[in-house]
Amino acid sequence: MLFCDEEETRVIRVFGSRISYYAGKLEAYLRYRGIEYELLPMADHAREMRAGAGAMQSPVVQLEDGRWMSDSTPMLAWFDAQRELQPHRPSIYPEDPGMRFVALLLEDYADEWLWRAAMHYRWTYRQDRQHASGVLCDEQMTAIRAPRFAKRWMVARRQREGFVRRDGVDAATREHVERGAMAAFDGLEAILAERPFLFGERPTIVDYGFVGPMFRHFAQDPTPAELMRQRAPRAYTWVARMWEASPPPDAAAILTKVDAPVAALLREACETHLVQLRENARADASGASHFEQEVQGCRYRRLPVSRYRVWCLEELRRHWQALDAATQTQVRTYLPEPDAAVLWDPDPIAESGYDPERRAPFNRAINVFGDGVPR
Repeated sequence: MLFCDEEETRVIRVFGSRISYYAGKLEAYLRYRGIEYELLPMADHAREMRAGAGAMQSPVVQLEDGRWMSDSTPMLAWFDAQRELQPHRPSIYPEDPGMRFVALLLEDYADEWLWRAAMHYRWTYRQDRQHASGVLCDEQMTAIRAPRFAKRWMVARRQREGFVRRDGVDAATREHVERGAMAAFDGLEAILAERPFLFGERPTIVDYGFVGPMFRHFAQDPTPAELMRQRAPRAYTWVARMWEASPPPDAAAILTKVDAPVAALLREACETHLVQLRENARADASGASHFEQEVQGCRYRRLPVSRYRVWCLEELRRHWQALDAATQTQVRTYLPEPDAAVLWDPDPIAESGYDPERRAPFNRAINVFGDGVPR
């Protein structure tokens, strides 16, 4: 059992980096729940992580009972399901089925679409690249016997080649990638002008989805952090609010229907992320290793196919199918077609074959891209 009484301290092991997108998302949630943990570098525990979780990724968790967990989204769902042992702490998932689906869609957009922009800012801009390569060198490469400048160069080259250039960021797409980040800034800023958290008076899974890119990347890397301070100061403040958030004594109110600023962010998610999921799934079904997509008039070429993202689409479709007809009709008014039709189109497009027994987060993990880096 993870939780017991308030007086007994439990500590879990979190393997990751202190500048990691998804580790930051998980850490913010653990702090919110008052779950004690220790953050450990991945490189020192690589063999242990692969044996226990199945893949090297940030974060991977080992519980006190020895079980291994991976993938921040199912991990948060599992931790949240343990709340009966802490009944005074409300769920991070909206009770309203339609709003729960909207929350899960926006979380997936933050997780999987904003990743490209976050990596671009970190590894394309010189000052950002110098900062991040130094942190990762000192955290993850202590066992490598080489000059520090050489290790930093290796880190920066791997990340820039793999997660920027090979993931479709070039002269033709760079402006659109950055515009997408600014659209997310503007979307959050409009929402946070209305309330302290994205869906209301307390954090929900939407907030934790956006903490991934907004906390450890956009609010900390020098270039996007300055942009956020100037363009989206409420979002910048919200990042700090999320890091120190604690559950309210009572179930503070959250949205029961989509309002105008959430609807605008939903449109952005459908026009970008759902297009990517659809084209990725089509390519996977055809056996291709790369694909092209046109997003908001911008053509991306030779994007790496991701089996994991086929699973992400499967999960969104599963959540959609669980809604009753009336709720589907209501939510569809906020989901622009044809981009959103991938959620309800009867053609499954592709099958990931990932986690068929539905054991996540306790299944054997896979990386978003093959062995971890786009080819």
